[in-house]
Amino acid sequence: MNVLDLPFNKVLLIKGSDLPDTILMLEDDQKYQNHLGTVHASAQYALAEASSGEILERNFGDWNGAYLPVVRRVEVKYKNPAKGRLYSTGFIDADSVMRAKKELSEKGRTLVDVMVKVVDEEKKVTFESTFVWFISKAGK
Repeated sequence: MNVLDLPFNKVLLIKGSDLPDTILMLEDDQKYQNHLGTVHASAQYALAEASSGEILERNFGDWNGAYLPVVRRVEVKYKNPAKGRLYSTGFIDADSVMRAKKELSEKGRTLVDVMVKVVDEEKKVTFESTFVWFISKAGK
């Protein structure tokens, strides 16, 4: 499933990014602001979580329902106040992808770390995170 098709991400209007070397974006909109006039922590988190799912999908492809990924643990650090349109960047270490694919094949489950950053239009990092996904065969 495409992460942009998830109902919660549709509510937040998370979109594919139009900026090179980024993944998803959150428009500049007052509805995302907190009491300080900056982008609310939970809006940044939602963008990062959706991005981690998109990164997972890009690295593992379409499982056609054979596997079920769910977030198990998240480590987050808010780095700078976020203002304006926000973008996500991120990756999974290539060795981790190979290890995870092997574990899925042999054991039917694995853990995968996905690193995600949220940046503003000036590429200033506002949010850093590691999302740990548990992936198992569907039905387990």
